[in-house]
Formats: sequence, structure tokens, C-alpha cells
Amino acid sequence: MKKNLILCLALVSLAAAAMAAAPYAGKFYAEGDRKKAEFALTYDDGPGYITEDLLKLLEKHGVKASFFMVGTYVRQHPDRVKKVAEAGHLVCNHTDTHMFWPKTGKSPDHEAILKKELERAGAAIEKASGVRTTVLRMPNGYDKPWVRKVAGSLGYAIVNWTYGSDWTKLSEEKMTAEYLKAVKPGAILLMHDGGGKVKEKNLRITEAVLQEAKKKGLKPVRLDELLGFRPAAAAK
Repeated sequence: MKKNLILCLALVSLAAAAMAAAPYAGKFYAEGDRKKAEFALTYDDGPGYITEDLLKLLEKHGVKASFFMVGTYVRQHPDRVKKVAEAGHLVCNHTDTHMFWPKTGKSPDHEAILKKELERAGAAIEKASGVRTTVLRMPNGYDKPWVRKVAGSLGYAIVNWTYGSDWTKLSEEKMTAEYLKAVKPGAILLMHDGGGKVKEKNLRITEAVLQEAKKKGLKPVRLDELLGFRPAAAAK
């Protein structure tokens, strides 16, 4: 039994080292290659009550997206997390409780707090979906050198966005127009499928974005494909 325990601990250490050694670990991204006819749809704060409708919409268009999930909601709706992963979308970490980091980041133990937030959310996502997350988006796009250090130690790349406004007071008409304008090569678009106010408009905006992408000859892809985290043969 002791030998088995030692072996398990060794394997865990090797896995952690392998993740931390990933070339993207600790790096920050806000857009993809502008020379490629690809862009990414990303959704934060889920899983939420529109997540399953969003999956149906994406399936109708035959495209993949990336979902940044909050551990608290993952534990409440593990079935939704599993459906996202089974549909072939990228499941990502958005911390465990979505703290307000401009304030929390001033705490003397801020690094330990973030490490716990990432580990708890990652464990919840992996339990629900079988997927180990390697992409992180901090709440509100918070970015500091110490955040990159903690993220890198856990094997995470940090990804923000080129455009997002679904949390603002813009009218839906104006908001949709701005999203369509932002559909460009290398773009990373941010919307929300959970948290906050009513999100049904994001289904309509997503539909409009996908129609616009077809007109512009752009393909929506997962972030790991857009940013080159996966070998080309594995990027489907």
C-alpha cells in the first residue's frame, strides 16, 4: 500500500510538472493570428440557464466555442458542464467564486487565495466533465505579473478578449452592431452564458455573429486551436 501511495504521488507530481512545463503556461493572450481566417467565440460565468440553448445553436452552425466556467455554478449544474465537453467545446477555468480581484489582489495572501480558487474550480470541472482545464480567464480580465506566475505554476495560459460588451447598457441593436464590427481574423469575442442579468439576447447576438462570420469567410474555432495550443492534427 505504501508503494502504491508513493507511486500515485509521483505520478501526480509528474503530471503537475508536465502542465507547468507547457509552453503556454503563464503566458497572456488577448487575440489570435490576424493572418488566419479564424476567430473565437468565448462565454463566461457559466454554466447558466442559456448554456444548453447555446449548445444547440452552435451545433446548428457546426462550430466550436470556449466556455469559461465558475466552480460554484459547475457544482450546481454538472450535467451542463458535461454536455459542453461532450459537444466538443473547450472547457476553461474562470475561478471558483468569481471574486473581485482588484480588491482581493491587495490581500497579503492573494497568491494562496488564487491558487485555491483555480484548484477548486479545476477539480469541479474535471469531476463533472473528465476534462483537465489549461486555459484561464480571470474575472473582469484582471491581470498582474503575480497572477501569471500563479497561473503558470498550475499549467494555465491566461486569455482575455478583443471585444465584449454584453454587460453594458448598450441597446441590443447597437451591441449587435458592435459585435459584428469586431468579427475579424484573430478576434476573441466575449459574451456570457451565466451570471448577472438576462442573457437571452446573447443567443440572438451569437446567431448574428455566426451569420456575419460566414459573409466574411471566417471560421469560429476553440481557443486552443486559435492560439496554437494543440497540434494541427488534433485541432478539429
